[in-house]
Amino acid sequence: MGTVAFADGGITRIRCETKLLLEPAEAERLARALEAEMEPYECRVAAIYFDSPDAKLARRAAISPDDCLKVRAKAYDPDLGSERARVVLEVKRERGGMTSKERVWVAPREVAAQVERTLVPVFGPLAPSVASSYRRRVFQRHAAWRVTIDDDLRFHGADWLLFASGERLTASALRPPFAEEPRTVVELKHAPGALPRWLAAIGQARGVRYSKFAAGTAEGDGVGSSRA
Repeated sequence: MGTVAFADGGITRIRCETKLLLEPAEAERLARALEAEMEPYECRVAAIYFDSPDAKLARRAAISPDDCLKVRAKAYDPDLGSERARVVLEVKRERGGMTSKERVWVAPREVAAQVERTLVPVFGPLAPSVASSYRRRVFQRHAAWRVTIDDDLRFHGADWLLFASGERLTASALRPPFAEEPRTVVELKHAPGALPRWLAAIGQARGVRYSKFAAGTAEGDGVGSSRA
């Protein structure tokens, strides 16, 4: 079976999204079932979340992870789209199982200026608050849906210095982790009605409310909790 190239597209901009928290053995069984139909793309992800001084975005994500807003910068290793160091700065909105993203690729050294110029006027003062790193496997055979399996999830402290060197932002560049998530985060991302029935059934039976942003913030300084 073929795969759809890992890239921005309609499924990234507006989609339905269901999250699962699985034990590692459960997640591997799901991965094997998907691998029978398609080859996964694998990378490591470093994500830096931004928040206001009063942590209002983290608190909102903890209280209602299915109705919240996240501002973050993400870097992929490997980054198949560019040989130069870059991160994708994005605003992700989640409401009622639907998500949308606005995103722009920038060089690491441009992140602070981009946040100040385009996001602070909308959301008020923002600064890096927490980071996460994880291994991601992407399963995508059709343009209308994909499954991501994230494991080895760790939470790290974050500040503006992460972007100062201008070099590639990888998981190894983050501070030592202060906490880990032993479970595997699976996300079913799809246009309405596009998921295969067997995946839709798993999502309906095992879907949970979870936010990496809120979980990392809670582990770091006790602001809220999204733990299942």
